[in-house]
Amino acid sequence: MRLHRPNRKRVKTTPGQQVILFKVDGTTFAIAASSVNEIQSLEDLKSLGTAGRRFGKVHHTVERDGRKYWVVDANIHFGLLPTHSSRVLLLAEYPVAVKVDGIDRMTEIARVLPLPQAFKGDECSWYLGLTLIEGQVIPVVNPAAFLSNFELGALESMVPTGANEFSGAMA
Repeated sequence: MRLHRPNRKRVKTTPGQQVILFKVDGTTFAIAASSVNEIQSLEDLKSLGTAGRRFGKVHHTVERDGRKYWVVDANIHFGLLPTHSSRVLLLAEYPVAVKVDGIDRMTEIARVLPLPQAFKGDECSWYLGLTLIEGQVIPVVNPAAFLSNFELGALESMVPTGANEFSGAMA
């Protein structure tokens, strides 16, 4: 008897891909360095005030070079305990910034392995796959999964054009 495993989508990788390792609640994640425009501190975040309560994982915006980014709290996105964030990753292809605890380093990975079949639900969209760095299994984040097109549209329609005009200190 032969067991049949359904085909899982293959993750396309390039040998020697550069990634940024970041931490959230003690967990290390990797994201393609080419997916990140900039890493900055939290000082320029603008609170959405009460409008941010409707979207559990987006409470701030940040503007950089005339572009508005919706700031996703990585703790909430990944279902982790709240921690003290210190950095924001501004994504290159999406109007999204990700609030993280800290940056570990940039490194090169040899390949990304597909997710095991034990991964179900949201995790299948959150991660492109897994990689092995210094004997540690690290999830490789899918930058497109932080906010869907539907969520981006809802945020744009819910928050006035001058979202950065909201007053209030960063929470």
